[in-house]
Amino acid sequence: MFNKFLGLILAVFAAPALAGDLSYNYFELGYQRIDVDDINVDGDGFGLGGSFEVGENWFITASYATAELDFGVDFDQLSAGVGYHVDMSENADFFATLSYVSVEASVPGFGSADDDGFGVSIGVRGMVSEKVELTGSLGYVDLGDSGDSTSFGASGYYNFNDAFALGLVVSTDDDVTAYGLGARFYFGN
Repeated sequence: MFNKFLGLILAVFAAPALAGDLSYNYFELGYQRIDVDDINVDGDGFGLGGSFEVGENWFITASYATAELDFGVDFDQLSAGVGYHVDMSENADFFATLSYVSVEASVPGFGSADDDGFGVSIGVRGMVSEKVELTGSLGYVDLGDSGDSTSFGASGYYNFNDAFALGLVVSTDDDVTAYGLGARFYFGN
């Protein structure tokens, strides 16, 4: 996992300086395909999220995702937090976030369970061409009694203009792999 993250960092820094300032003011919608390895369950999910810059380097972030898995299993996740970003080069930023995370899962015939906790992430976000943005991140979520997990995430977005981008997103941890499509709408540029 670390080698993938390192490779993404090197790709961002090896690209010529092509980006202006990366925008942290956006709203996004996404579709994901989710595979849960340990119990051989998969399904589809949808999500929405966003980021809003509140200072020169600070931003707030929020997201909601829902998934419907095999055997009628439903899963919902909500997170809200704060982040900080700093320029690493003319075309790349380092970022870190701290979030409150709430999850709920329901299984027919067994009821539902919920838990909450916190999440932290670090990552690199940068432009590798005038239109293509790559992001790589490492995340950790602690849900108290429900356990914790460490994940790797990556995305690539093609910016059609200053207001709209489409991309591919993947995240993986020890038990779950999710991959999908995202549409991002920038504002305040």
